[in-house]
Amino acid sequence: MGFSIKEITYRQKYLIFLAQQELSGPWLSFKVIGKQIGTIPIVIKNIESTPIYKLVNSRTGLAINRITLDFDIKEYIKKLIVNKKIDPIEFKKEHSLIRLYADIFIYPKVPFVISFFTLKNTSDYDLVDFSMYFVFDFDINGLDGFDDDYSGYDYDNDIIYQYDKTDLFGGFSTLFKPTHFESCLTSEFRIDHDKLNLSNTLYERKGEILSALQIKFKTLEPNQSFQAGLIISGGNSKEELISNIIQGKKKAIKYLKQVNRNIKSEQRNQQEEGFIKLNLQEAEDCE
Repeated sequence: MGFSIKEITYRQKYLIFLAQQELSGPWLSFKVIGKQIGTIPIVIKNIESTPIYKLVNSRTGLAINRITLDFDIKEYIKKLIVNKKIDPIEFKKEHSLIRLYADIFIYPKVPFVISFFTLKNTSDYDLVDFSMYFVFDFDINGLDGFDDDYSGYDYDNDIIYQYDKTDLFGGFSTLFKPTHFESCLTSEFRIDHDKLNLSNTLYERKGEILSALQIKFKTLEPNQSFQAGLIISGGNSKEELISNIIQGKKKAIKYLKQVNRNIKSEQRNQQEEGFIKLNLQEAEDCE
């Protein structure tokens, strides 16, 4: 369960095509610090099995889709214990949930997709050395061109992108300045406890590659929130791609108040009964 973009097209040409779910969305890393558990490093992919992610509610509209999830720190730690990556821990009664809000704007006749990802630390733990990553395995021109992409980075606008010999470009940028970037062979992409920062390098040859951006934040304390905006677009030239993403950033700023008002609403934070049953059933069957 989680959030993933499987397909994106630009003027009927594929930019992302049937991408692996874990490689098309936001990842998180941080260290959990608590009196009972000590310090535990955590790396969360955008797709994690229930009960690590629990769906709270979901709304689909003509132009706006909204998803609300809870990430359960205790369930993640339990999985580490089962896999013998850490020693057993005796949990107390600490609150262990982090709430994730995803707001996706896909308006017709505009050349970009805008997404906001807002995290609220509703747990009793400090989240130290916090990072959010955006990972996208572009397949420029779909199956006809998934393994012959080149990559680039526009430093003036902090846009990472991929393109192929047809001059079709696909790329993305965060609303506020990222701290790190990277493109590499998809098969060699890695974020783990030994490599938490992207390399600030680009893959210099063509191949089946992916692109990623990272935003670092020092500490997310209980009841604090972190928000990142993401703009994805395409173009039939580098100049067109950059122009589209700049337009998307200007539009995204106008959506900020609407997003922040919505995530504070009672309806957005109300657990839907159907998802309670779904989460319980998945948890029973989940290994």
